[in-house]
Amino acid sequence: MKRLIVNADDFGMAQSVNDGIIKGHQDGIITSTSFMAGAKSAEHAAELAKNNPSLGVGIHLCLTLIRPVAGPADIPTLAPDGMLPGGPFSLMARLASGRIKKREIESELRAQIERTLALGIAPDHIDGHQHAHMMPGVFDIALKLAEEYNIPAMRYPVGRRSTGCRATGFRMFEKLILEGISRRNRHAIEEAGIKTPDCFFGLVETGTLSRDSLINILEYLPDGTSEIMCHPGLPSETLAEAGWGKGWGMELAAVTDGSVIKLIDEKEIELISYRN
Repeated sequence: MKRLIVNADDFGMAQSVNDGIIKGHQDGIITSTSFMAGAKSAEHAAELAKNNPSLGVGIHLCLTLIRPVAGPADIPTLAPDGMLPGGPFSLMARLASGRIKKREIESELRAQIERTLALGIAPDHIDGHQHAHMMPGVFDIALKLAEEYNIPAMRYPVGRRSTGCRATGFRMFEKLILEGISRRNRHAIEEAGIKTPDCFFGLVETGTLSRDSLINILEYLPDGTSEIMCHPGLPSETLAEAGWGKGWGMELAAVTDGSVIKLIDEKEIELISYRN
């Protein structure tokens, strides 16, 4: 049996992203999304989630690129200038050197979960913006909070490269590093009783998930439960100006494409969310 979670990341980043995710759910194959509690359009996303109860919603823990949720006094080394670190490598370097205090990581992630709950969302899984939830120094905190807040599932970004997939050298390097880090966390996830899908797709296609690449993944989808990560949205000048260079419109077109929907039906792939 093949079961598939199609998860749209960055719910809350911008209204155009939120609207695109909802369109991908209503008119396409999106079954799940990941909520950014600290993003500027989080309240808009929470309202849309309430109006679309069939959409599974998890929490997209974020430690980079946006404003934090916790107050400045609680995270002086994590966000000294009022912004979270500029990227995952900067975050890891500052953590490893002791320039960021781990207790501040917990303060920020806890604040994000608390805001998610306050906005009426009970997250069905945890994942991370730029997969921060798997990083050394962050994973143990994310796992602790998943247990504390009874969040039953977690993204496990380990999969296989779909046949015919084309990727840049950097994306393949990123995939290898992330999978190596994630495998080290596998035992702890199982010990905690946190559920994960069996296989993960979409990392090398981040921002470029086209109809053809999505069909390619579906053609070689293994038995068991898989997750495909996507980043759909409506095109936005604001996002372009902010430097978010993802192919929002292309990915939305892919997850709503009639041939994709037909292929899922023909292959008898069951679409589920993390709730299942």
